[in-house]
Amino acid sequence: MDNNNSNNTPEKKSFLRLPDIYRIDYSKPVPFRQQFAFMATVLVISCLLFSIVYIYQTFRSGTSQVAGAEASSSAESKDKKESKPDKKKENSSESSKSSKKETSGSSGKKLLTKVSSSGKDILGETQTVSKTDSDIGFGSLVLVNKDYSSRYDGENIKLIFEEKSDSYVLSDNTVGVAGDIITNINTMLDDFQSLYGESDIMIACGYRSYDTQVALFNDEMDDESDKWVAPPGYSEHQTGFAFDLDLDLADGGKAGINYEGEGNYSWINENCGKYGFIIRYPKGKEDITGYGFEPWHFRYVGAPHSEYIADKGIAFEEYIDVLHDHGPDNALVMDDENGTSWCVYYVAADEQSDSTDVIVPVNYSYEISGDNVSGFIVTVKLS
Repeated sequence: MDNNNSNNTPEKKSFLRLPDIYRIDYSKPVPFRQQFAFMATVLVISCLLFSIVYIYQTFRSGTSQVAGAEASSSAESKDKKESKPDKKKENSSESSKSSKKETSGSSGKKLLTKVSSSGKDILGETQTVSKTDSDIGFGSLVLVNKDYSSRYDGENIKLIFEEKSDSYVLSDNTVGVAGDIITNINTMLDDFQSLYGESDIMIACGYRSYDTQVALFNDEMDDESDKWVAPPGYSEHQTGFAFDLDLDLADGGKAGINYEGEGNYSWINENCGKYGFIIRYPKGKEDITGYGFEPWHFRYVGAPHSEYIADKGIAFEEYIDVLHDHGPDNALVMDDENGTSWCVYYVAADEQSDSTDVIVPVNYSYEISGDNVSGFIVTVKLS
């Protein structure tokens, strides 16, 4: 009875039962078929694990890159917001952004400009030079426009024909400019001729006296004259630092000025900054200068100011505003194309006195120019 019950009891099955091929009888040699099955199984499991790890790592890497790109974009956006210039200080935000729109055309290497927070340390030992209120109106950096009249009228004027080179002609032998700039004119126009072989550049006019400007203004009086002709006493030509280019054409050309600064002649307009000159009334700055675009009208301001103005694409009025934000303690420091280092800063006139003590270096050469507005600009040649 008991035996029957024992024989009829079903065999208890394991929950996880391995296939027969994986069940090894260790009392006998393992058949090759079972060895191969184990090896194949280990290989498949290894491949699966490797695939899982690879997919996981790829997913994590992609997520990190997206997060990093979002963070970078956010940082760039923040930097751009923080780096926007103060419109009130720059007076014309888009053109004076420094660094940015640097539109010197083909003038070559850009100025490496930076603001120093320790201008006095750069200057080293200093002393003071006394300047009177009348001195504010004299120097190569005087601002002359419809708001600020010229205090110059015939000072240091020389006739160009006495020192001119052969690379250009004059409208007549009475054309004069401030004597110190004739060498710069010769060098610039000599270089232009050596490059392009043009020999028809003409200096149409330079210095004009107050009386001459009166006659010109009266002759040109019409609805459009305010865009092109300065009122007597408010012309840059009265300073001797300005001159107009024209073309000496065999066929006479069109009526008026034929020089437009285009074609080969564009080289002069794009490179004049290297020689100390600026296009005084640039395109797009009419609301700032008060005059229409005049590609023929050049103004001497000297190095490094001319390169900075061209480099930043700003008008002379905007440059004066920039300098007013940089005193001896936070001087504007720059390197020109020749590698010369300069330090430029502004000293406001003393409103409580008839004279102003202007800080200057003891061990460096420097120039002081009035700005014809409210003080003095010091240009220091560091190297």
